[in-house]
Amino acid sequence: MKKTLSLLLLLAATPAVAQTYSVSGVAPADAKVVYLRNDEAPRGTEPDSIVVPADRNFRFAGNCEGKLFARVYTSRAKMDAIPVVLDGDVVVDFSSNTMAGTAENDALCKAYALLQSDFEAMAAINSEAEELQRSGRASRETFAPLVERYSKVSEGLAAKVCEVSQNNQDKKFPAMLLIDVYNDIPRSSFIAWTDANAAFMGTSMLARLKRQIDGWRLQQPGMMFTDLEEYDPSGKPHKLSEYVGKGNYVLVDFWASWCGPCMQEMPNVKAAYEKYHPKGFDIVGLSFDNDKKAWTEAIKNMKMTWHHLSDLKGWETIAAKTYGVNSIPATLLIGPDGKIVESGLRGEKLQAKLKEIYE
Repeated sequence: MKKTLSLLLLLAATPAVAQTYSVSGVAPADAKVVYLRNDEAPRGTEPDSIVVPADRNFRFAGNCEGKLFARVYTSRAKMDAIPVVLDGDVVVDFSSNTMAGTAENDALCKAYALLQSDFEAMAAINSEAEELQRSGRASRETFAPLVERYSKVSEGLAAKVCEVSQNNQDKKFPAMLLIDVYNDIPRSSFIAWTDANAAFMGTSMLARLKRQIDGWRLQQPGMMFTDLEEYDPSGKPHKLSEYVGKGNYVLVDFWASWCGPCMQEMPNVKAAYEKYHPKGFDIVGLSFDNDKKAWTEAIKNMKMTWHHLSDLKGWETIAAKTYGVNSIPATLLIGPDGKIVESGLRGEKLQAKLKEIYE
């Protein structure tokens, strides 16, 4: 018994296997300091730094403790930042903006080569926008073509990142790419990658997204709605099940009074309600507000006469946590039997779907 207890105590005192790394390279001739910034470090955390020695060779070393993703750069502007995976001995080359040394970094290097033209196009558009602001020519009209171009490049970038991720499910580096473009990638892809235990879905960088994916599953067509409880404007608690699964089609509308796109969409939602409510169509608004006065005044001013619920917790609302909602406006159309019919219906798509159902 004593031997067993001693062994357990020894094991308890043994530290977890360290995730050690080193990042080395040759600093550019004009660089005075090289920085290493972990992408998952808390906001306000100072990056590691090394004053460039006479021979310009630098080396960082440490234990990443599960936070694998970082960037190496030589100026606070980070214009020359090179992404790296802290999974061993990594070598960066500022002359070619490449990373190498481990299987993860070799694969990341190939991915960045594929995506480089998109990064450059986005940087060029940002430069044009900055020039418009500096010259005093910034306006909705002058920005419109830049926004359109940027959106097209972003869509193309997201498609490439999706392809890279699909082809590297045994790697962790795709998390570094996905974290910036996941809103433009089909949710079905994330669900499939999670089901397949893709390595990048197990990283700490995507931990929050992975929790959202559990909510996205509940939004899939054919799924039975998941109940939740919030409060009406008078403070009375209500469950979602009081309104859905009762034989009518119900639109669950995730919105907030502070959300500009939500308020722009509201006339369309209101028109749908006024047109199809006489035929049984209903709406339950689940607000992401945290200011009761702002919430109730928006309902009153917009004459939104359908059901309204909120727990006034902003982005921490139970509605967001339950259904994995990470951007608003968002909607769920629930059928008479309580099963999800479709998600993301807005604008003309909402009107077309309701026309298909009721006309």
